[in-house]
Amino acid sequence: MLLSVNKTPIFPISLGGAGIGSCKKNVFFQGPVSDKKAIDTVLFALENGINLLDTSPFYGNSEKKIGLALKEYGGRSSFILSTKAGTHPIYKGYSEDSIRRSIDNSLWTLQTDYLDIVHIHDPSKADFKSMIENGGMETLLRLKEEKVILNIGLGVRDHDLHLQFICSGYADVILPYLDYNVLCTKADSLLRTSLKNDVPVMLGSPLCMGLLSGKNPAHTSVLHYAIEKDVSVEKAIRMYQWCNKNEVSLMALNYKFILNHPAVSTIVIGASSREEVRESLNAYKENINPPVMESFLIEFGL
Repeated sequence: MLLSVNKTPIFPISLGGAGIGSCKKNVFFQGPVSDKKAIDTVLFALENGINLLDTSPFYGNSEKKIGLALKEYGGRSSFILSTKAGTHPIYKGYSEDSIRRSIDNSLWTLQTDYLDIVHIHDPSKADFKSMIENGGMETLLRLKEEKVILNIGLGVRDHDLHLQFICSGYADVILPYLDYNVLCTKADSLLRTSLKNDVPVMLGSPLCMGLLSGKNPAHTSVLHYAIEKDVSVEKAIRMYQWCNKNEVSLMALNYKFILNHPAVSTIVIGASSREEVRESLNAYKENINPPVMESFLIEFGL
């Protein structure tokens, strides 16, 4: 099942807000991004076919920057705006009051009167259970009835929580991250369950914090996340070397691998500049020779 905007399918590449939300107070990826650069990145993405923006009040000042860009862009009904609740730095938590205050603040900061998607963000198992039982989910459902939010999602890494969410009947969309790409396919079972239940998937962190960007993984450093604890940097280096030898883009090959999964509606990229958006768009459009793809999959046991 695919997400859509006014019956127009979601573009396979979406813009995530962590990269552009990087600021002195909250650093993501390579360092702070100015308002001007962030606005330019958002506008470039929207003007080049991307029609889903995903952010969070947890991502530095991402919501503020996106709000400024959207005020300039207009055309609110032409794209999906997705944010999160639960990890707001001030209205943190999953209670009825925290969820409501977080969403109200996001509406104000993003300069919009509705949100296409609100993801429950990074709850623990206890948080998720409490949210279902003590009013947090009821608040989301009430806001959905009021059309303040249109879809309820879950943005978390824990696959069991995603499965619980899907089984609850409340799931309109899920956002797992880091666990489905050429370095790691642990989310395959979850994705197949989501497909079976007609729950669209937004796939986060597709480049493993830059390891699969096509740049040398040996020189990749992420300031806010210890990616080496989750995937093999050595394997990423071997993939990078293989792609160089075979004159194919690792980013393009990885995107094709992810999007070949029937459950994935869109890949959410954490680009922090128009150049990075352009790189991802070019990678998505790049033609991968099927024998080359097959050879890569065999080489790395995929």
